Amino acid sequence: MLNSKQNCNRMKRMVFFYFFIPLYLQAQQVQYASKVLKFSSDLGGKLNSVKRITGKPDAFPQGGSSANAWVSKDALGSAFVEVEFEKAQSVKQIAVFENLNGGCVTRIQIGTASGKLNTVKQKSGGFVRWVNSWQTSGNADRAYYFNKKRRKIEVAQNVEHNADIDYVFLENIQHDVKVVRVEFNFGLKPGQKQIDAIAISDSDSPILPVIDLLNGAEHFQDPERLVYTPDRDHDLNSIFISDNTMYYTVSVYGKISEIHALDLTNPTNSVDVSRKIRNDKQLNYILGFSPLTKMMLMGSERKFRRDDQAIGFDFFHYNEGIFSYQKPLKVTAYNNYGDYADAFLTNDGKRILFGVESDMTNGGFDIYFAEPKDDETFGLLQNIGKGVNTAADETNPFLLSDNKTLIFASNGYSGYGDFDLYVTTRLDDTWKNWSEPKNLGPKVNGSSFDVNPYYDEKAEMLYYVSLREGVSCIYKIKVPRAQLTTTK
Repeated sequence: MLNSKQNCNRMKRMVFFYFFIPLYLQAQQVQYASKVLKFSSDLGGKLNSVKRITGKPDAFPQGGSSANAWVSKDALGSAFVEVEFEKAQSVKQIAVFENLNGGCVTRIQIGTASGKLNTVKQKSGGFVRWVNSWQTSGNADRAYYFNKKRRKIEVAQNVEHNADIDYVFLENIQHDVKVVRVEFNFGLKPGQKQIDAIAISDSDSPILPVIDLLNGAEHFQDPERLVYTPDRDHDLNSIFISDNTMYYTVSVYGKISEIHALDLTNPTNSVDVSRKIRNDKQLNYILGFSPLTKMMLMGSERKFRRDDQAIGFDFFHYNEGIFSYQKPLKVTAYNNYGDYADAFLTNDGKRILFGVESDMTNGGFDIYFAEPKDDETFGLLQNIGKGVNTAADETNPFLLSDNKTLIFASNGYSGYGDFDLYVTTRLDDTWKNWSEPKNLGPKVNGSSFDVNPYYDEKAEMLYYVSLREGVSCIYKIKVPRAQLTTTK
């Protein structure tokens, strides 16, 4: 599972002011590349393939390394990509979104559907560079890996990010443009290079990245901090609330994680309740509760991968603060190639959602579901689909009691930091069709990591873990349920 501190090689470096973006976009016709025609090379596979260059930007405005961007095999050589747009249009501007070490575009050619290409004429001064206003924050000298089974901390390499957008504004508008070829000299800048998107417009107004926000999210009240860890080696995760008590996990590198309880009516001191739950202290994470069956799903550090039929998750009966062990969770042909795993028991107890990297992944960690069988085990993992899962990582699923509204963490969409929180709505009974995810906005998501959502439907309060100024914190924020459940 991916928690509040992640590999800082992924740490995004650029965030843009968004307040005036709609003014720019209203008057221009913008298209993003829809098809790749030719290219010099890519890394192959699902991550960083050349196909990732199609569509709108996924790694802007935050910038930095992304699995959703194209990577050439030669980080210091020459490369090119030729793309096609869905419809021919008049073009006054071309924008190349370079999310990692930008500034390597050397030539741009445009053409009609016939395929004939012409080098574009540039205004005096050549390329215009995108100027960012904000930077992400975080501890930039270490890479963090957190999860519900184990955690390790490693020294990160010093990688320059330098996200940028290269603009070419044409002297004369060009008509019936359908093809764009971009050539790069990646030797102009050190480090790996990544290209997120290519766009065209019929206007001089710069094409700017836009975060797809939940309606009204920018007007949420400011969040309130409930818990923080002054030690950077501590991590908070796995929030669960029952009867005005908030349970959460405290992980310390090199030690067994503990479950703590905090009285929300007087949130001053928390207590370690790990032994109260199970005296061997090996079950460390509360991962969902069904009020209908009184069943709770918990995770263990003892078995972070498959061991015989047990996969590191166990069921408990929970009633009025009493925890009673029931049985291990068993899933048919369960597999997870990642070092981490996450799970969530739905409110009705009929499904379990997983955040793992299986052989059905779209790239990294994906969200899956499994349904119960007659023998009280669970069936095969089923991917919830490309409507939610990207080539990057999606994890920390939390499903509301309507069994339709899903809050999750991802680094695969335009956002404010490395991992942001998003919401999506299930569209049918296949569990594989979902609405386009909406970002929960700048009041929830900061410039680093925001993960581990828990939504209290009665209080209409969202609790989540956030990395702020290098330390792990738990915040709460008022989020009206009606806004979360109207994301179609």
